[in-house]
Amino acid sequence: MPESGAQGERVLSQTPLDGVKQVIAVSSCKGGVGKSTVATNLALALAAQGKKVGLADVDIYGPSAPTMLGVGGQPQPDGNEKIPPLTAHGKIGRAHV
Repeated sequence: MPESGAQGERVLSQTPLDGVKQVIAVSSCKGGVGKSTVATNLALALAAQGKKVGLADVDIYGPSAPTMLGVGGQPQPDGNEKIPPLTAHGKIGRAHV
């Protein structure tokens, strides 16, 4: 159930992801404004600073982060019912949802 936050915005209750310290979301209702470009460059910049970074492009109609990072193929489930991310540039994990 949504909770009320500062200045009336809606805050969703959430369960933390194991091992994830921070989440940065890049979004817009409009297409073609550079969301994927900003998200990809932000991920690369954080990785260059030595941060462990994961990038999930959840655009179900045409994810472009895989193209920008030069990765192809589909992630395959392992034997533990998990889908490990593909990696790009040796550092960035990418999950295609």
